[in-house]
Amino acid sequence: MNNLDELIRAAKNSFVEIDAAYQAADINEKLVMAETRNKAADQLIALQAKRLIRNASAITDADITEMKNLKDRIDDAAQIQTALLQFVGLLAKFVG
Repeated sequence: MNNLDELIRAAKNSFVEIDAAYQAADINEKLVMAETRNKAADQLIALQAKRLIRNASAITDADITEMKNLKDRIDDAAQIQTALLQFVGLLAKFVG
């Protein structure tokens, strides 16, 4: 498995965990996080589309490890927002 495939797999797993926590949040917390959550979902889709062009040379093992660790950092709404922002920040390096 190349780095792009590994990053996509880790991103999907992290997003599922982060999104589950987002979905369990109350409506006020969701309102605060909705834009960032939607951007994270869009970036995951863009990353998956990037698989088609196989531009994975910039993805490092550290990027993959960082993505895998995101899902372990969520216990409350503030952590969900932080995890979403970190998710978006990491994927922005690859999808713009």
